[in-house]
Amino acid sequence: MAEIQSGGAQSPLPPQPQLFQLEPIDVAEPWQHELVECFISFSTLVAGKSQTELHETLQRKASESMHSHGELVNGLVYGILTVPAEGNTLFWLLSELVKVSAHGVDQVVLALTRQVRSGDVTQGNVKLCWLMVRFVRENYVWLSTFPVLVATTVYMLGRVALDHSRIPDLRAAECELAVQLLRERFHECCMIGRDLIRMLQDVARIPEFHDLWQDILQQPQSLSPLFAGIEQLLRTPTPPMFLANRITYEMETRLRFILENLPATSYSRNLMWFVQRYLSTPESESLFSDLIRYIIGVFHPSNAVLASNVVPRYVFLGGLLRFIRSPVVAANAKLALFYDWLFYDPKSDTIMNIEPGVLIIAQSVDKYTFMTASFIEFLAYESDAYSPELAPAIRGSIGLAMQDAVEKGVIPSIMPIYEHPRIEVDIRQNLYHLFPQLVPPVPEPAPSEASVDDAEPAKDDDAMLLDSTDMLPPAAVDSELAPEPLKPAVELLLPIATPQSIQTVSAAPKTSIALDPVSRMFQEEFGIVDADSAPEGPTDADNTNGISDTTAKGGALEDVALVASAEPLSEISVEQALEDKSLWLFGSTLQTFVDSVAAAEPDVKQIGRSVKEIVDMFAQSEASISAIARVLSSIFSDSLDMEDVETNAELAAAGESDGGLEHDLLHYILVAAADYTHTTDMTNSTRRVLQLLVQLTEAKVDVGFRWLLYSVVNTGKPAQYAHYVDQYAESTLQAALVRDLGVLQEQFPGLFYAVLPQIYAACTDSAH
Repeated sequence: MAEIQSGGAQSPLPPQPQLFQLEPIDVAEPWQHELVECFISFSTLVAGKSQTELHETLQRKASESMHSHGELVNGLVYGILTVPAEGNTLFWLLSELVKVSAHGVDQVVLALTRQVRSGDVTQGNVKLCWLMVRFVRENYVWLSTFPVLVATTVYMLGRVALDHSRIPDLRAAECELAVQLLRERFHECCMIGRDLIRMLQDVARIPEFHDLWQDILQQPQSLSPLFAGIEQLLRTPTPPMFLANRITYEMETRLRFILENLPATSYSRNLMWFVQRYLSTPESESLFSDLIRYIIGVFHPSNAVLASNVVPRYVFLGGLLRFIRSPVVAANAKLALFYDWLFYDPKSDTIMNIEPGVLIIAQSVDKYTFMTASFIEFLAYESDAYSPELAPAIRGSIGLAMQDAVEKGVIPSIMPIYEHPRIEVDIRQNLYHLFPQLVPPVPEPAPSEASVDDAEPAKDDDAMLLDSTDMLPPAAVDSELAPEPLKPAVELLLPIATPQSIQTVSAAPKTSIALDPVSRMFQEEFGIVDADSAPEGPTDADNTNGISDTTAKGGALEDVALVASAEPLSEISVEQALEDKSLWLFGSTLQTFVDSVAAAEPDVKQIGRSVKEIVDMFAQSEASISAIARVLSSIFSDSLDMEDVETNAELAAAGESDGGLEHDLLHYILVAAADYTHTTDMTNSTRRVLQLLVQLTEAKVDVGFRWLLYSVVNTGKPAQYAHYVDQYAESTLQAALVRDLGVLQEQFPGLFYAVLPQIYAACTDSAH
């Protein structure tokens, strides 16, 4: 009481109530102002009084009426909660209320467990975790009398223990307390349902949980006579109150505002703010799964919201998944998204828990086929690997979930997915594996009768495959950013180029060729323009040497220049380029990349990792080629002087090394592109990356001769350059060589003569 008295006398009252952390735009509710007024009256009443006078005054005030008694209590409570004091007065007050068996304390503690934030290792949250652990220990017997509070405390402790690997004392205390509650109150904890198993799987490798996990798997009745085994829990849907517990009230308010009010066309900015506020640190990645489980299992929109233009849950989830960078977090997020599918039962589960997953698979197939394929692969994998003993039952539940979604009108059929031209055969096989009652079996491919040309190389065994557990590719490690060493065994795939043609290139004057963009590449499937748009002139079939007569005579290079469509890329700033709406799927990645390039002391390795990440996201999506090309080309034109420069590795070969950022930046673009072009298979991702290089060339970022050098000198795979040339409309390899070698000779004569023997060897040996 003395502490409160001195605190009230010495500390001026704040202008706003201090019970909540209000934003500047928030308005305090009337009852909060009433508490402040009660505290002011209380402070005035006790100011300057001795201990004896204080007790007499309070006793007299409390006896006047019930209204006076209520005002006095409100003032006391407000002071306890807001006036600074040693220790934590809130938990002291709760402990005192527990001692007198006050009604409703369990609900206050239940609310406090939601304030323990997952994915937050700040000092304030760590302190709150310690206080919760100590409070539960000191009041263990009391807490054991409230089954819901027991189960909620276990779920909270298990989830936050994942975040405290660098705070071993706190993690040990949380794990020991959670294990004690589980062993002694397992029957109460079973009300959590299947998400208890999901939580325990995440912490099973922590030593404190190991023995408990083994008992659950092998000796279930040692925990409770009524516990028949893990399948019993997996068949029990998790009540929404447990899923909501891992989202603070503040997060819930912001999420609901987006999901109940914002249209799909304008929610992305609020999503960005949400991510920046709660998901911007590495430790916060564990929160992704909790957010997904909340959106899936707690927030079920009303019919009015479903019928409006408010952003659907599956769209919001798709946007949220874009911010995941770790493959482990991506796998956990997909498990959170589809967890209810694995043990779906129409009698106990709700279709609203299935709907977002169904729609994100069905609605992504056109623009984001890789996402649909990734989700289907994940379901197929989990159906067999999640619990091998339960695999048949899991496959049946997944099939039942999709069938129930079709019957209830979530989607009319999954045949549009199965028959989509961008869905590969193995994905169709996975669909039949999962949903044999909804799709037909995949027909066996007919044996190929086409003869294989002897000069055609074998497919690269190291072709890049999309890992089904990776929602987005991880950032490249430093070793991936280093240029590949020259290999003695080279894939020599270029058509023959005679010594005379190289001499012609060396002697040819450089002509400035303003190449037009391939804007129609994005409108048409793979960028093939009409034949009648090609320039008139000789082709490969018209001459035997592969070089046109005009070039052989030393004429103008325009006659054999690379040809593309007619609409030029507009020259705009980086800021204008980033405003393109088709780039939403990149989240903050592009802006972060632009900022890192413009930094006073840029981190070159970090820039390289960012380039790799951007190219990976672009290659495996359906983002606009023109839009991302504009961003990258604008970076070069706005921030860097790209005239007469070359990548570091190639400049070093000619003794012209320069450590400029522009060299590293373009080099990393080539390294990232090479990951998709090192094989002879022409996949959709490969085409997109090559078309990006083409559009960068047309935006006057001279990629051509650099890509030639990188393909021949760095990787020893000249086919990469040939595939790049193929993306131009009605162009020839000879035309590209004339153009790019001419530019190389003009800009870097020393480098030209240094690498000419290797380029010549790559061209001539391919004829044998």
